[in-house]
Order: sequence, then structure tokens, then C-alpha cells
Amino acid sequence: MTMQRIVPLVFILFTGFTLWVLATSNQNFLTWFLGLFTTPESLQVVLDLAIALLLVMYLLYRDHQSQGGELRSFLPFVIATPLLGVIAPLAYLSLRSWWPTMLLGNTNKPA
Repeated sequence: MTMQRIVPLVFILFTGFTLWVLATSNQNFLTWFLGLFTTPESLQVVLDLAIALLLVMYLLYRDHQSQGGELRSFLPFVIATPLLGVIAPLAYLSLRSWWPTMLLGNTNKPA
């Protein structure tokens, strides 16, 4: 029950913070993004986060399958994760806690 409240709160707060940072940054987003790959130190952090997000998405997909969901209803989160980072898994977990059956897609399969 606690996770049903904490995850959506983290999702809303972190998404708001991210939007605020992007809106108030003095640096061009593309320049900042490309700068992440210029030094070994920053590249290590990017790769570490990418590997962690891959593991999270794998576990979330396994959870999605165990609930009866299909790949096509999970695919938007897979596509959004490299673009939005942890915001996409947080969105999945928030939606799963609020409307668990919405994420499963069409459960009426023809016999």
C-alpha cells in the first residue's frame, strides 16, 4: 500500500524537477547531452545508468507478463526509457498502482 503512494509521488516530483531543470538551464540540451560522452568519467555514469535501466525494464516486463500483459502494451515504456530515463519506469509503476488492468491492453482474445 505504501508503494502505491510513494512511487506516484516520486514520479510527479521527479518529473516536475526535470522539467524545471530543462526550463531554467543556461545550457542547450543537445550540448549538455553530447557533453555526457566527452570524458570517461561521465561516460561511465551514463553507461551505469543505462545498464541499471535495462535491468529495471527487464524486471518490469517480467512483472507485466505475470499480470497477463503483452509486449505491445509495454512497448511505449520500452521506447520512452532511453528518451526519458527513469521517468518511464516510474510512469509504468504509477499506472500499475492506479489502474493495473489498463496496462494489460485488450484482454478479450478471440477463441
